[in-house]
Amino acid sequence: MRNRSIPFGYHYQNGIMAVHPQESQIVQAVFMAYLSGEPLSKIAAHLTAKLVEYLPGCWHWDKARVKRILDNSKYMGEGDFPQIITNKEFQMAHRKKEGANTNRQPVDEDIKLFKGLTYCHHCGSPMVRRMDSRMEHPVTWKCPRCDYFLPLPDEEFKQRVFRLQKKLADKPLLAEKEEDEIQVTSMEARRLTNVIFRKLDSGDFSEDELVNLALQCAAKNYEAISSARHITDRLTATLLHAGPLSAFDRELFQRTVLEIHLTRKGEILLKLQNGVFVGEGDAP
Repeated sequence: MRNRSIPFGYHYQNGIMAVHPQESQIVQAVFMAYLSGEPLSKIAAHLTAKLVEYLPGCWHWDKARVKRILDNSKYMGEGDFPQIITNKEFQMAHRKKEGANTNRQPVDEDIKLFKGLTYCHHCGSPMVRRMDSRMEHPVTWKCPRCDYFLPLPDEEFKQRVFRLQKKLADKPLLAEKEEDEIQVTSMEARRLTNVIFRKLDSGDFSEDELVNLALQCAAKNYEAISSARHITDRLTATLLHAGPLSAFDRELFQRTVLEIHLTRKGEILLKLQNGVFVGEGDAP
């Protein structure tokens, strides 16, 4: 494997070591990606896919080349080399590398529960909890699809969810859904509707057959609406009987909450079993 005589990110300009405009941006991006939790292999694959030239005529990146950038203290402005990375960023990356396997701390049982229910409100993808005790913000939640991440300590997460839970227990009617907001979710009704349209398109149908299918579809839609109303009634009754809360109630949470959503503004939303969202602001 060929190596560079001058560190990536620099070049000589009029006989003086200077910052390379394009390569220095890549160096900064490598540090940012690594500090946000991206593995070396993924960073290398991304640079290769983007055809970032490491050497003249060489666009292949591997973990060793990425690590060489992360290990090079010259980026802090040592000797004749201009600064590209702040001392803080370099030290954070160094601590992250030194203790790559020191984060096996026990996870709170309630946080384990949240891990399977937390979603990005922007794109709907499940969010991933990442823990790194050497970072300025040890615990972050990241969306692997849109790359949004939110620093959120476990205890703060629990307290904010508890405050939302208490808000619901104090005001159970927040869980109510307007009748015109109830959406039909019956898969059978959708299937019957598709059958009707296919028969209409093909012309192979009788009037009695279509009437029968339409009646079945209407019945399934009614069942779905009734079921949605029942879920809301049951949800409200559960909250009414919860009484004043002084601490997070795990059982109540499991009986009432379907998902936790994290927004781009850092807000936490609870999606209840009936699809209603309750947020941290004055309005749900």
